[in-house]
Amino acid sequence: ETMDIEEEKIEEEAEKPDETPEEVTPELLQKIKSQVEFYFGDVNMARDRFLIEQGKLDEGWIPMSIMLKFKALASLSQNVETILKAIEDSELMEISENRKQIRRSTDKPLPVYDEAYKQAQSERTVYCKGFPKEGKMTVQVLKDFFKDFEPNENIVVRRWTDKKTKEQFFKGSIFVQFTTLDGAKAFMARDSVKYEDTELIRMFLSDYLAEKAKERGEGRSSKKDGKAKSNEKEGDSVEAEETEDVSGFPKGAVLGFKEADENVNRETIKKAISNISYNFSDQIAYVDYEKGNKDGLIRFQGEGTAQKLLKKLEGSRLTLGDCKLECWVLEGEEEERYLKKVKEQMLQKKQQIKNSKRGRAKRGRGGSPRGGKRRGSPTRDTPPEKTVKTS
Repeated sequence: ETMDIEEEKIEEEAEKPDETPEEVTPELLQKIKSQVEFYFGDVNMARDRFLIEQGKLDEGWIPMSIMLKFKALASLSQNVETILKAIEDSELMEISENRKQIRRSTDKPLPVYDEAYKQAQSERTVYCKGFPKEGKMTVQVLKDFFKDFEPNENIVVRRWTDKKTKEQFFKGSIFVQFTTLDGAKAFMARDSVKYEDTELIRMFLSDYLAEKAKERGEGRSSKKDGKAKSNEKEGDSVEAEETEDVSGFPKGAVLGFKEADENVNRETIKKAISNISYNFSDQIAYVDYEKGNKDGLIRFQGEGTAQKLLKKLEGSRLTLGDCKLECWVLEGEEEERYLKKVKEQMLQKKQQIKNSKRGRAKRGRGGSPRGGKRRGSPTRDTPPEKTVKTS
């Protein structure tokens, strides 16, 4: 599965160029170079209709008067010579002889934007969470942070919009598209990545999408089970694990608990863990527990996550209101038996889903399969109109 990711809108008209002399530092020049190379880079040129159309007018040359209308660039400098100085050593950019135009180097042709390209983009994209939600988080702040890590070509700030006020708020998470797959793997292989004092949750985009699909599956299962069983309690929905990889599970990632009372359910358990840190709650793969039982298990996604959480618990107890669950980490044979059981259940569920899909090829009126394309409707291959994503 691929996912289109877009940076914040930047094609806003800037103020009139300021000719006031400015202090030109190596740091400023690097920021300008990075911004210009982003505009003409593979990621942006796949979707930036304005630059694409401008590039057709004069063998790809873009007047500097046009470039100064880009808000992000103009916020760094509105001095043409400063901008040109910043990109003089760029391998991606060319400067015209009269120093009034720039273009992407003819030695760097654009890639073919096909499904293979999109898949490659997704494979080198990483989801990161743990940034402060308070304050104004910008792409430039994140670029400054990630400059000490493997090279990247795109950073997407994830936001949500308040329906009433239309105001946008930072989710505390981002997508980082690295320049190469090896770079993405090297970033993921790092023992620790912290923003200020907070350890960042890191997941490959494919794992993130699979986790979200699983969560949506859980929600659907919960609704269906609620209709089928009127006596089923809230929070006891079954897990939809068909999207999870069953080839192997992380070790040290299953937390056992006992001494649960009648008020404990899956949601109160997740809430209690999120109160300790959302770094742990976001790593929950499944809470294996039925309301009314005295004990249960919590399976996490990350290696050693249960061990790290246990160290945070005072007296190895997880507090849920008046109830204090006694917790431990599954190890050795106990862990192996449980993970083997989970794997068998998941494989069985996958097979059931596969079998059920075989029986869905019913045909509607006129001999056409149900759910087929309506006459006159756009094909699946027709791209939708581009919108700037804010969540």
